[in-house]
Amino acid sequence: MEKDFNIFLEKSETEIEEMPIFKEYAIDFKTGEYIKKGNDIKVLEENEALKVWIFKALKTERFRYTDVHSDEYGSELQNNIGTIYHKTVKDALMINQIRDTLLVNPYITECYNFVISNEDEYVPQITFNVKTVYGELEMEV
Repeated sequence: MEKDFNIFLEKSETEIEEMPIFKEYAIDFKTGEYIKKGNDIKVLEENEALKVWIFKALKTERFRYTDVHSDEYGSELQNNIGTIYHKTVKDALMINQIRDTLLVNPYITECYNFVISNEDEYVPQITFNVKTVYGELEMEV
């Protein structure tokens, strides 16, 4: 008897649902304030909206605002502040935490090419690429 498990792995064309266009309110990345367009807040779409979502998800402490966000939203990067790990261990932890934070979003498919610069010993700058359903982005934390 031949077993075909592909029926569990592949969705038929009728089962695949298209995701709506991703939208987010525009913010000033330096101040965190919303950007207005006339009397309304400017709305971004696709990758520009995902940049805002990524920024906010990485800045929001996971498990702190459970009345507003699910347990999957937010990052645990702040847990690394003041830790005394070897640099390679700390870098690996931060990379994994960034991936865990971002890959809960169904519009984000991959995070890669992490570069961690430690010019400031206490607050490293991390640049990385994000592959989304709309293309690729370069982000900095």
